[in-house]
Amino acid sequence: MLTILTATMITTASANFSFMGDMMRDMTDAAKDMRTEATDGMKEMKTDVIDAGKEMKDETVDVAKDLKSEGIDATKEMKDDMKDAKDDVSDSASDTIKDKKEEKK
Repeated sequence: MLTILTATMITTASANFSFMGDMMRDMTDAAKDMRTEATDGMKEMKTDVIDAGKEMKDETVDVAKDLKSEGIDATKEMKDDMKDAKDDVSDSASDTIKDKKEEKK
């Protein structure tokens, strides 16, 4: 009877230790998985931030180029308009002078 009782106690203790060992392994594996997922998530977030920054930089450069181009075009257009206005005033003044000279004759 003592032998059976001792064997039962050893078997029960062994099973308990095995269960505890499995539980500790499961907890360790779960912690490792969580760490891996967190690391992967952080890497993905970093990549997303870098990509967004590059995209914003590209868009800013494009906008700056567009503004520069529009500014140059507007300046050229204004210069042409001023030249045309100057020519019109000059022509008008010449016509007025001719008219005055003809009136005097």
